[in-house]
Amino acid sequence: MWTTILRLITFIYLNELLGVIGSLTTLDQVTGMMGDMVSMECNYVNPPGQKWYVIQWKRRNNGTEPETLVTLQNNFLSEDTKPLGASWNNDLEPSFRNRARTNIRQDENDLKFNLEIYDFNCGDRGLYSCEMIGDNSASSQTRLVLKAKPEKPVINNDVIIVDENSTCELECEVLAGLPPVRLTWLISTPGSSKFEVIENLPEQIVKEGTDCRPKVIQHVQLLVTQENSGSMFRCQVDNGMSDVMTEELYDVVQVKIPDPIVPSSPAYTLSCTGNECLSDGPVQGDVKNSARSLLGSSLPSFICMLICILL
Repeated sequence: MWTTILRLITFIYLNELLGVIGSLTTLDQVTGMMGDMVSMECNYVNPPGQKWYVIQWKRRNNGTEPETLVTLQNNFLSEDTKPLGASWNNDLEPSFRNRARTNIRQDENDLKFNLEIYDFNCGDRGLYSCEMIGDNSASSQTRLVLKAKPEKPVINNDVIIVDENSTCELECEVLAGLPPVRLTWLISTPGSSKFEVIENLPEQIVKEGTDCRPKVIQHVQLLVTQENSGSMFRCQVDNGMSDVMTEELYDVVQVKIPDPIVPSSPAYTLSCTGNECLSDGPVQGDVKNSARSLLGSSLPSFICMLICILL
């Protein structure tokens, strides 16, 4: 009973307090996808009779001095007390300033001063604060979190040929996105149309990527035999990220032993003496008879031609 009474008194006190000093609120955390637009809200409830002078968005990175991004100043000279337009810090990096916008909405007692960042990237992550200076100052912080889709995994070869009964190690790497995804290997043996997951893979290697997205490398070792020669191996992004479509994020490689060597037909030599030709191969008798027949049929014609030329 006393607990209920205490909660009721606390609720009434807080409401009366907010009615005097107002409230300034932001979300504790805002998550955005790389390349998209992300919006951080700053809501201020201004109680009657209270004045606010300035509201600012600041960036607080690595524990350094807060950097003022944009300032909204109250216009007390206007009858409808509308705020002036937002003024940006002239020392901001152009790469950030060109992508940043404000979204301002105001009614009788409520003011929304939202900071929007387009083409959200690695450098935009971190801690931001919305701060109000007035009869009763207030501040609230938001952590901006970046999320990124993984790219397509890469295997350096399309076909790998190794000796029979030898060990082969395959390597697959991917720019893994944020948060980092995992890679898995699957195998499809000859005659099968299905890929099956390979269990007990070694621990994947995580390296620094070209940006804030890490590079993930996954190996698999296998023994290549006559039975599994020609198998297809697929490296694909694990589908653990339910909000990211990863079904087509894979690469494949075929592993096989060398094709058997088929001996070529032996070459035979043919030597002729007079009207006889001899071969060192198994068809010597046939070649001898063919040569004798050829010479016998062409010799009379040759003699006749020679006599005509002489005459």
